[in-house]
Amino acid sequence: MKTREKLSNSIEGALAAGGDPATSPLYVFGPFLALIVTAGVADVTFGPSIWLVVATVATVSLMYRLVMRWVTDGTGGSGLSEEEFGPWAAKANASITFIEYTLTFLVSMSALVTFLADRFSGLRDEIAGVEGSFLVALSLSIATGALVNAGPRVAAAVFGPATAGVLLLLWLMMGATIWKFGFELPGFTLQAFEPEFIGFTLGGYARILALMTGIEVFANLVAAFDGPPKRRSRLAFGSLLIIMGSTAATMLIVGPAILKLSDPSNTAVSVFTQTMDALLPAPLAYAGTLIGIAVLISASATALQGIAHLGHGLSHRHYVPQWLGEGNRHGIANRLVWVCVSAVGFSFFFFGTHEGTYLALYAAGVFVLLSMTGWAATKRLWMNRRAEGLTLWSPQLFGVIVASVLTSTATVIIFEERFSEGAWLYLVLIPILYTCMGVVRSRRGVPSTANDDLGRAIGCTCPGFSPTGCACERCRC
Repeated sequence: MKTREKLSNSIEGALAAGGDPATSPLYVFGPFLALIVTAGVADVTFGPSIWLVVATVATVSLMYRLVMRWVTDGTGGSGLSEEEFGPWAAKANASITFIEYTLTFLVSMSALVTFLADRFSGLRDEIAGVEGSFLVALSLSIATGALVNAGPRVAAAVFGPATAGVLLLLWLMMGATIWKFGFELPGFTLQAFEPEFIGFTLGGYARILALMTGIEVFANLVAAFDGPPKRRSRLAFGSLLIIMGSTAATMLIVGPAILKLSDPSNTAVSVFTQTMDALLPAPLAYAGTLIGIAVLISASATALQGIAHLGHGLSHRHYVPQWLGEGNRHGIANRLVWVCVSAVGFSFFFFGTHEGTYLALYAAGVFVLLSMTGWAATKRLWMNRRAEGLTLWSPQLFGVIVASVLTSTATVIIFEERFSEGAWLYLVLIPILYTCMGVVRSRRGVPSTANDDLGRAIGCTCPGFSPTGCACERCRC
Protein backbone atom coordinates (compact mmCIF):
# COMPACT_ATOMS: atom_id res chain seq x y z
CA MET A 1 0.00 0.00 0.00
CA LYS A 2 1.26 3.45 -0.86
CA THR A 3 2.45 5.41 2.17
CA ARG A 4 0.23 8.35 2.95
CA GLU A 5 1.62 11.84 3.07
CA LYS A 6 2.40 13.04 6.60
CA LEU A 7 1.42 16.39 8.06
CA SER A 8 4.39 18.72 8.34
CA ASN A 9 3.22 21.61 10.53
CA SER A 10 0.57 22.65 13.06
CA ILE A 11 -1.49 24.64 10.55
CA GLU A 12 -1.96 21.55 8.40
CA GLY A 13 -2.98 19.64 11.51
CA ALA A 14 -5.48 22.32 12.54
CA LEU A 15 -7.11 22.24 9.11
CA ALA A 16 -7.12 18.43 9.10
CA ALA A 17 -8.75 17.89 12.49
CA GLY A 18 -10.33 21.15 13.62
CA GLY A 19 -13.65 21.18 11.77
CA ASP A 20 -15.78 19.98 14.68
CA PRO A 21 -14.54 22.31 17.46
CA ALA A 22 -14.19 25.25 15.06
CA THR A 23 -17.91 25.07 14.20
CA SER A 24 -19.08 25.23 17.83
CA PRO A 25 -19.49 29.05 18.02
CA LEU A 26 -21.97 28.78 15.15
CA TYR A 27 -24.56 27.04 17.33
CA VAL A 28 -23.77 27.18 21.08
CA PHE A 29 -24.96 30.76 21.64
CA GLY A 30 -28.61 30.10 20.75
CA PRO A 31 -29.58 27.86 23.71
CA PHE A 32 -27.30 29.87 26.02
CA LEU A 33 -28.91 33.23 25.27
CA ALA A 34 -32.41 31.76 25.18
CA LEU A 35 -31.90 30.79 28.84
CA ILE A 36 -30.33 33.91 30.30
CA VAL A 37 -31.94 36.64 28.16
CA THR A 38 -35.45 35.24 28.63
CA ALA A 39 -34.85 35.12 32.40
CA GLY A 40 -33.52 38.69 32.40
CA VAL A 41 -30.20 37.76 34.04
CA ALA A 42 -27.83 38.20 31.08
CA ASP A 43 -26.16 41.32 32.52
CA VAL A 44 -25.02 39.32 35.55
CA THR A 45 -24.44 35.77 34.28
CA PHE A 46 -23.25 36.13 30.67
CA GLY A 47 -19.61 36.96 31.42
CA PRO A 48 -19.02 34.45 34.24
CA SER A 49 -20.46 31.58 32.16
CA ILE A 50 -18.16 32.48 29.25
CA TRP A 51 -15.09 32.79 31.48
CA LEU A 52 -15.80 29.43 33.15
CA VAL A 53 -15.84 27.76 29.74
CA VAL A 54 -12.61 29.49 28.67
CA ALA A 55 -10.92 28.33 31.90
CA THR A 56 -12.12 24.79 31.19
CA VAL A 57 -10.71 24.93 27.66
CA ALA A 58 -7.33 26.12 28.99
CA THR A 59 -6.95 23.45 31.69
CA VAL A 60 -8.12 20.59 29.45
CA SER A 61 -5.77 21.73 26.68
CA LEU A 62 -2.80 21.59 29.06
CA MET A 63 -3.91 18.12 30.19
CA TYR A 64 -3.91 16.96 26.57
CA ARG A 65 -0.34 18.17 26.20
CA LEU A 66 0.65 15.31 28.51
CA VAL A 67 -1.54 12.80 26.66
CA MET A 68 0.17 13.79 23.42
CA ARG A 69 3.58 13.15 24.98
CA TRP A 70 2.65 9.73 26.33
CA VAL A 71 0.48 8.27 23.56
CA THR A 72 1.85 8.76 20.05
CA ASP A 73 0.29 5.88 18.11
CA GLY A 74 -2.97 7.69 17.28
CA THR A 75 -5.15 6.21 20.03
CA GLY A 76 -5.02 9.36 22.18
CA GLY A 77 -7.09 9.68 25.35
CA SER A 78 -8.94 6.40 24.83
CA GLY A 79 -5.61 4.58 24.48
CA LEU A 80 -4.34 6.16 27.71
CA SER A 81 -7.55 5.23 29.57
CA GLU A 82 -7.26 1.62 28.44
CA GLU A 83 -3.60 1.45 29.44
CA GLU A 84 -4.35 2.82 32.91
CA PHE A 85 -7.76 1.27 33.68
CA GLY A 86 -7.84 -1.92 31.60
CA PRO A 87 -10.28 -3.53 29.10
CA TRP A 88 -13.42 -2.14 30.75
CA ALA A 89 -12.26 1.36 29.79
CA ALA A 90 -11.96 0.26 26.14
CA LYS A 91 -15.59 -0.89 26.07
CA ALA A 92 -16.80 2.17 27.99
CA ASN A 93 -14.87 4.54 25.71
CA ALA A 94 -16.13 2.79 22.59
CA SER A 95 -19.74 2.88 23.84
CA ILE A 96 -19.61 6.60 24.57
CA THR A 97 -17.70 7.34 21.36
CA PHE A 98 -20.32 5.59 19.23
CA ILE A 99 -22.98 7.77 20.87
CA GLU A 100 -20.84 10.89 20.51
CA TYR A 101 -20.19 10.39 16.81
CA THR A 102 -23.91 9.96 16.19
CA LEU A 103 -24.60 13.13 18.18
CA THR A 104 -21.88 14.99 16.29
CA PHE A 105 -23.74 14.09 13.11
CA LEU A 106 -27.09 15.14 14.62
CA VAL A 107 -25.87 18.48 15.99
CA SER A 108 -23.84 19.39 12.89
CA MET A 109 -26.60 18.48 10.44
CA SER A 110 -29.20 20.26 12.60
CA ALA A 111 -27.07 23.40 12.72
CA LEU A 112 -26.60 23.15 8.95
CA VAL A 113 -30.38 23.05 8.43
CA THR A 114 -30.73 26.03 10.77
CA PHE A 115 -28.20 27.98 8.69
CA LEU A 116 -30.11 27.09 5.51
CA ALA A 117 -33.45 28.05 7.07
CA ASP A 118 -31.95 31.42 8.11
CA ARG A 119 -31.72 32.25 4.40
CA PHE A 120 -34.62 30.14 3.07
CA SER A 121 -37.45 30.46 5.58
CA GLY A 122 -39.67 28.18 3.47
CA LEU A 123 -37.73 25.19 4.84
CA ARG A 124 -39.78 25.52 8.02
CA ASP A 125 -43.03 25.01 6.08
CA GLU A 126 -44.67 21.62 5.73
CA ILE A 127 -44.56 19.65 2.49
CA ALA A 128 -47.15 16.86 2.29
CA GLY A 129 -47.47 16.92 6.06
CA VAL A 130 -43.71 16.77 6.67
CA GLU A 131 -41.55 19.74 7.63
CA GLY A 132 -39.25 20.81 4.81
CA SER A 133 -36.24 20.97 7.14
CA PHE A 134 -36.63 17.24 7.86
CA LEU A 135 -36.60 16.39 4.16
CA VAL A 136 -33.49 18.50 3.62
CA ALA A 137 -31.72 16.99 6.66
CA LEU A 138 -32.59 13.45 5.58
CA SER A 139 -31.46 14.02 1.99
CA LEU A 140 -28.16 15.58 3.06
CA SER A 141 -27.59 12.78 5.60
CA ILE A 142 -28.01 10.11 2.94
CA ALA A 143 -25.76 12.02 0.52
CA THR A 144 -23.09 12.42 3.23
CA GLY A 145 -23.24 8.69 3.99
CA ALA A 146 -22.76 7.83 0.32
CA LEU A 147 -19.80 10.23 0.08
CA VAL A 148 -18.09 8.79 3.18
CA ASN A 149 -18.51 5.25 1.86
CA ALA A 150 -16.71 6.34 -1.32
CA GLY A 151 -13.49 6.58 0.71
CA PRO A 152 -11.48 9.22 2.58
CA ARG A 153 -9.76 10.69 -0.48
CA VAL A 154 -13.05 11.53 -2.18
CA ALA A 155 -14.35 13.10 1.01
CA ALA A 156 -11.10 15.02 1.52
CA ALA A 157 -11.32 16.50 -1.96
CA VAL A 158 -14.87 17.70 -1.29
CA PHE A 159 -14.56 18.98 2.30
CA GLY A 160 -10.86 19.64 2.87
CA PRO A 161 -10.92 23.49 2.70
CA ALA A 162 -13.99 23.83 4.95
CA THR A 163 -12.07 24.26 8.23
CA ALA A 164 -9.88 26.99 6.72
CA GLY A 165 -13.06 28.77 5.67
CA VAL A 166 -14.67 28.68 9.10
CA LEU A 167 -11.45 29.87 10.80
CA LEU A 168 -11.36 32.77 8.36
CA LEU A 169 -15.01 33.53 9.19
CA LEU A 170 -14.37 33.49 12.95
CA TRP A 171 -11.40 35.86 12.69
CA LEU A 172 -13.34 38.11 10.29
CA MET A 173 -16.15 38.29 12.86
CA MET A 174 -13.63 39.15 15.57
CA GLY A 175 -12.11 41.90 13.44
CA ALA A 176 -15.54 43.34 12.60
CA THR A 177 -16.53 43.28 16.29
CA ILE A 178 -13.40 45.16 17.37
CA TRP A 179 -13.87 47.65 14.51
CA LYS A 180 -17.46 48.40 15.57
CA PHE A 181 -17.32 48.15 19.37
CA GLY A 182 -13.64 48.21 20.27
CA PHE A 183 -11.86 45.51 22.25
CA GLU A 184 -14.46 44.60 24.84
CA LEU A 185 -14.25 41.38 26.87
CA PRO A 186 -17.12 39.94 28.92
CA GLY A 187 -17.28 41.17 32.50
CA PHE A 188 -16.98 38.97 35.55
CA THR A 189 -18.93 39.47 38.76
CA LEU A 190 -19.15 37.27 41.83
CA GLN A 191 -22.83 38.22 42.02
CA ALA A 192 -23.37 35.53 39.35
CA PHE A 193 -22.66 32.90 42.02
CA GLU A 194 -25.19 34.17 44.55
CA PRO A 195 -28.24 31.92 45.14
CA GLU A 196 -30.46 34.07 42.94
CA PHE A 197 -28.20 33.73 39.89
CA ILE A 198 -25.99 30.65 40.26
CA GLY A 199 -28.54 28.32 38.64
CA PHE A 200 -28.53 30.47 35.49
CA THR A 201 -24.73 30.85 35.56
CA LEU A 202 -24.17 27.10 35.72
CA GLY A 203 -27.06 26.45 33.32
CA GLY A 204 -25.44 28.76 30.77
CA TYR A 205 -22.08 27.12 31.40
CA ALA A 206 -23.62 23.70 30.72
CA ARG A 207 -25.18 24.91 27.46
CA ILE A 208 -21.99 26.32 25.99
CA LEU A 209 -19.72 23.45 27.06
CA ALA A 210 -20.43 21.94 23.64
CA LEU A 211 -17.60 24.30 22.69
CA MET A 212 -15.27 21.52 23.87
CA THR A 213 -16.52 18.93 21.38
CA GLY A 214 -13.77 17.61 19.16
CA ILE A 215 -10.86 18.65 21.38
CA GLU A 216 -9.91 15.00 21.96
CA VAL A 217 -9.21 14.45 18.26
CA PHE A 218 -5.95 16.41 18.51
CA ALA A 219 -4.46 13.71 20.75
CA ASN A 220 -5.28 11.20 17.99
CA LEU A 221 -3.59 13.48 15.47
CA VAL A 222 -0.07 12.92 16.86
CA ALA A 223 0.57 9.92 14.60
CA ALA A 224 -0.32 11.89 11.49
CA PHE A 225 2.75 14.16 11.74
CA ASP A 226 6.20 13.51 10.35
CA GLY A 227 9.25 13.14 12.57
CA PRO A 228 10.16 11.70 15.99
CA PRO A 229 7.50 11.40 18.74
CA LYS A 230 8.57 14.54 20.61
CA ARG A 231 8.22 16.69 17.49
CA ARG A 232 4.91 15.06 16.52
CA SER A 233 3.35 15.67 19.93
CA ARG A 234 4.53 19.31 19.88
CA LEU A 235 3.02 19.92 16.44
CA ALA A 236 -0.27 18.26 17.42
CA PHE A 237 -0.47 20.51 20.47
CA GLY A 238 0.17 23.48 18.21
CA SER A 239 -2.81 22.42 16.10
CA LEU A 240 -4.96 22.24 19.23
CA LEU A 241 -3.88 25.74 20.25
CA ILE A 242 -4.75 27.17 16.82
CA ILE A 243 -8.29 25.77 16.84
CA MET A 244 -9.21 26.04 20.51
CA GLY A 245 -7.50 29.42 20.78
CA SER A 246 -9.56 30.72 17.85
CA THR A 247 -12.75 29.26 19.32
CA ALA A 248 -12.11 30.68 22.81
CA ALA A 249 -11.18 34.08 21.34
CA THR A 250 -14.45 34.10 19.38
CA MET A 251 -16.40 33.44 22.58
CA LEU A 252 -14.64 36.30 24.37
CA ILE A 253 -14.64 38.89 21.56
CA VAL A 254 -17.70 38.12 19.43
CA GLY A 255 -19.78 36.82 22.35
CA PRO A 256 -20.60 40.29 23.77
CA ALA A 257 -21.54 41.46 20.25
CA ILE A 258 -23.92 38.51 19.84
CA LEU A 259 -25.54 39.47 23.16
CA LYS A 260 -25.96 43.09 22.00
CA LEU A 261 -27.03 42.56 18.40
CA SER A 262 -29.16 39.41 18.43
CA ASP A 263 -32.67 38.64 19.60
CA PRO A 264 -32.92 35.04 20.85
CA SER A 265 -36.72 35.26 20.78
CA ASN A 266 -36.53 35.55 16.98
CA THR A 267 -36.69 31.85 16.17
CA ALA A 268 -36.78 32.51 12.43
CA VAL A 269 -33.05 33.39 12.31
CA SER A 270 -30.25 31.99 14.51
CA VAL A 271 -28.44 34.43 16.80
CA PHE A 272 -25.13 33.86 15.00
CA THR A 273 -26.65 34.72 11.61
CA GLN A 274 -28.34 37.80 13.11
CA THR A 275 -24.97 38.98 14.40
CA MET A 276 -23.20 38.13 11.16
CA ASP A 277 -25.74 40.18 9.19
CA ALA A 278 -25.28 43.13 11.58
CA LEU A 279 -21.47 43.06 11.56
CA LEU A 280 -20.61 42.14 7.97
CA PRO A 281 -21.68 43.63 4.63
CA ALA A 282 -24.27 41.54 2.77
CA PRO A 283 -21.91 39.67 0.40
CA LEU A 284 -19.63 38.61 3.25
CA ALA A 285 -22.55 37.63 5.49
CA TYR A 286 -23.99 35.36 2.81
CA ALA A 287 -20.51 33.96 2.12
CA GLY A 288 -20.29 33.24 5.86
CA THR A 289 -23.48 31.20 5.62
CA LEU A 290 -22.02 29.17 2.76
CA ILE A 291 -18.81 28.58 4.75
CA GLY A 292 -20.85 27.51 7.76
CA ILE A 293 -22.84 25.05 5.67
CA ALA A 294 -19.69 23.56 4.12
CA VAL A 295 -17.89 23.03 7.41
CA LEU A 296 -20.99 21.59 9.11
CA ILE A 297 -21.35 19.03 6.31
CA SER A 298 -17.65 18.31 6.83
CA ALA A 299 -18.19 17.79 10.57
CA SER A 300 -21.12 15.47 9.84
CA ALA A 301 -19.03 13.46 7.41
CA THR A 302 -16.13 13.33 9.89
CA ALA A 303 -18.48 11.78 12.44
CA LEU A 304 -19.59 9.11 9.98
CA GLN A 305 -16.03 8.27 9.07
CA GLY A 306 -15.17 8.12 12.78
CA ILE A 307 -17.95 5.57 13.32
CA ALA A 308 -16.67 3.55 10.37
CA HIS A 309 -13.07 3.53 11.72
CA LEU A 310 -14.18 2.72 15.25
CA GLY A 311 -16.48 -0.11 14.15
CA HIS A 312 -13.85 -1.55 11.79
CA GLY A 313 -11.26 -1.53 14.59
CA LEU A 314 -13.62 -3.03 17.17
CA SER A 315 -14.47 -5.79 14.71
CA HIS A 316 -10.76 -6.73 14.60
CA ARG A 317 -10.82 -6.78 18.41
CA HIS A 318 -13.94 -8.99 18.38
CA TYR A 319 -16.15 -6.41 20.12
CA VAL A 320 -18.38 -5.95 17.04
CA PRO A 321 -19.82 -8.66 14.74
CA GLN A 322 -17.58 -9.22 11.74
CA TRP A 323 -20.37 -8.60 9.22
CA LEU A 324 -21.18 -5.22 10.79
CA GLY A 325 -17.61 -3.94 11.12
CA GLU A 326 -16.26 -5.32 7.85
CA GLY A 327 -14.72 -2.70 5.59
CA ASN A 328 -15.63 -2.15 1.94
CA ARG A 329 -12.98 -1.79 -0.78
CA HIS A 330 -12.10 1.64 0.64
CA GLY A 331 -11.72 0.25 4.17
CA ILE A 332 -14.95 1.94 5.32
CA ALA A 333 -17.39 -0.07 7.49
CA ASN A 334 -20.25 0.96 5.22
CA ARG A 335 -22.96 -1.04 7.02
CA LEU A 336 -22.25 0.89 10.22
CA VAL A 337 -22.42 4.14 8.28
CA TRP A 338 -25.92 3.31 7.07
CA VAL A 339 -26.96 2.22 10.58
CA CYS A 340 -25.89 5.65 11.82
CA VAL A 341 -27.64 7.47 8.97
CA SER A 342 -30.82 5.50 9.76
CA ALA A 343 -30.60 6.41 13.47
CA VAL A 344 -30.11 10.06 12.56
CA GLY A 345 -33.09 10.01 10.19
CA PHE A 346 -35.22 8.41 12.91
CA SER A 347 -34.16 11.11 15.41
CA PHE A 348 -34.88 13.95 12.98
CA PHE A 349 -38.36 12.54 12.24
CA PHE A 350 -39.42 12.05 15.85
CA PHE A 351 -37.48 14.79 17.70
CA GLY A 352 -36.99 17.49 15.05
CA THR A 353 -34.01 19.17 13.45
CA HIS A 354 -33.20 21.86 16.02
CA GLU A 355 -29.63 21.55 17.29
CA GLY A 356 -30.62 22.57 20.83
CA THR A 357 -32.51 19.29 21.14
CA TYR A 358 -29.26 17.30 20.95
CA LEU A 359 -26.71 19.62 22.59
CA ALA A 360 -27.32 18.35 26.13
CA LEU A 361 -26.52 14.77 25.13
CA TYR A 362 -23.61 15.96 23.01
CA ALA A 363 -21.81 17.84 25.78
CA ALA A 364 -22.54 15.19 28.42
CA GLY A 365 -20.73 12.43 26.53
CA VAL A 366 -17.77 14.65 25.71
CA PHE A 367 -17.18 15.42 29.37
CA VAL A 368 -17.52 11.81 30.47
CA LEU A 369 -14.69 10.98 28.03
CA LEU A 370 -12.64 14.01 29.13
CA SER A 371 -13.07 13.01 32.77
CA MET A 372 -11.84 9.46 32.07
CA THR A 373 -8.82 10.85 30.23
CA GLY A 374 -8.12 13.32 33.02
CA TRP A 375 -8.15 10.70 35.79
CA ALA A 376 -6.08 8.31 33.65
CA ALA A 377 -3.49 11.08 33.23
CA THR A 378 -3.63 11.82 36.97
CA LYS A 379 -3.07 8.14 37.79
CA ARG A 380 -0.06 7.91 35.45
CA LEU A 381 1.55 11.05 36.84
CA TRP A 382 0.88 9.99 40.41
CA MET A 383 2.39 6.54 39.90
CA ASN A 384 5.46 8.08 38.23
CA ARG A 385 5.78 11.09 40.53
CA ARG A 386 8.95 9.88 42.26
CA ALA A 387 10.67 9.02 38.98
CA GLU A 388 9.82 12.46 37.60
CA GLY A 389 10.57 14.30 40.84
CA LEU A 390 7.00 15.58 41.29
CA THR A 391 5.18 16.59 44.45
CA LEU A 392 1.47 17.26 44.88
CA TRP A 393 2.13 20.96 44.37
CA SER A 394 4.24 20.55 41.25
CA PRO A 395 2.55 22.59 38.50
CA GLN A 396 2.29 19.57 36.20
CA LEU A 397 0.59 17.23 38.67
CA PHE A 398 -1.49 19.96 40.28
CA GLY A 399 -2.66 21.15 36.85
CA VAL A 400 -3.79 17.65 35.79
CA ILE A 401 -5.67 17.17 39.06
CA VAL A 402 -7.40 20.54 38.55
CA ALA A 403 -8.33 19.55 34.98
CA SER A 404 -9.70 16.21 36.18
CA VAL A 405 -11.75 17.82 38.95
CA LEU A 406 -12.99 20.54 36.60
CA THR A 407 -14.09 18.11 33.87
CA SER A 408 -15.74 15.82 36.44
CA THR A 409 -17.54 18.79 38.01
CA ALA A 410 -18.65 19.94 34.56
CA THR A 411 -19.98 16.43 33.88
CA VAL A 412 -22.06 16.54 37.06
CA ILE A 413 -23.35 20.02 36.21
CA ILE A 414 -24.37 18.95 32.69
CA PHE A 415 -26.18 15.84 33.92
CA GLU A 416 -27.93 17.80 36.67
CA GLU A 417 -28.92 20.70 34.41
CA ARG A 418 -29.92 18.68 31.35
CA PHE A 419 -30.91 15.30 32.83
CA SER A 420 -34.57 15.61 31.90
CA GLU A 421 -33.67 17.01 28.47
CA GLY A 422 -31.99 13.84 27.27
CA ALA A 423 -28.82 13.34 29.34
CA TRP A 424 -30.57 10.44 31.12
CA LEU A 425 -30.25 8.41 27.89
CA TYR A 426 -26.57 7.75 28.67
CA LEU A 427 -27.68 5.71 31.68
CA VAL A 428 -29.56 3.46 29.25
CA LEU A 429 -27.42 3.47 26.11
CA ILE A 430 -23.96 2.97 27.66
CA PRO A 431 -24.88 -0.21 29.59
CA ILE A 432 -26.64 -1.63 26.51
CA LEU A 433 -23.66 -1.02 24.19
CA TYR A 434 -21.17 -2.12 26.85
CA THR A 435 -23.06 -5.38 27.39
CA CYS A 436 -23.45 -6.02 23.67
CA MET A 437 -19.70 -5.65 23.10
CA GLY A 438 -19.00 -8.06 25.96
CA VAL A 439 -21.43 -10.64 24.54
CA VAL A 440 -19.97 -10.39 21.03
CA ARG A 441 -16.42 -10.79 22.33
CA SER A 442 -17.37 -13.82 24.39
CA ARG A 443 -18.91 -15.46 21.31
CA ARG A 444 -16.12 -14.55 18.90
CA GLY A 445 -13.34 -15.31 21.38
CA VAL A 446 -10.23 -13.34 22.32
CA PRO A 447 -8.39 -12.09 19.19
CA SER A 448 -4.71 -12.62 18.53
CA THR A 449 -2.34 -9.98 19.89
CA ALA A 450 -1.55 -8.79 16.35
CA ASN A 451 -5.24 -8.48 15.49
CA ASP A 452 -5.97 -6.69 18.76
CA ASP A 453 -3.15 -4.20 18.16
CA LEU A 454 -4.30 -3.60 14.60
CA GLY A 455 -7.89 -3.12 15.72
CA ARG A 456 -6.80 -0.65 18.39
CA ALA A 457 -4.95 1.38 15.78
CA ILE A 458 -7.76 1.28 13.21
CA GLY A 459 -10.38 2.03 15.82
CA CYS A 460 -8.88 5.26 17.06
CA THR A 461 -10.92 8.42 16.74
CA CYS A 462 -9.02 9.54 13.65
CA PRO A 463 -9.31 13.06 12.26
CA GLY A 464 -11.75 12.55 9.44
CA PHE A 465 -10.52 14.17 6.27
CA SER A 466 -6.87 14.94 6.77
CA PRO A 467 -4.38 14.78 3.90
CA THR A 468 -3.24 11.51 5.45
CA GLY A 469 -6.67 9.90 5.36
CA CYS A 470 -6.47 8.03 8.68
CA ALA A 471 -3.93 9.28 11.21
CA CYS A 472 -2.74 5.92 12.55
CA GLU A 473 0.65 4.67 11.45
CA ARG A 474 -0.52 1.05 11.57
CA CYS A 475 -4.02 1.60 10.23
CA ARG A 476 -4.94 -0.18 6.99
CA CYS A 477 -8.20 1.67 6.48
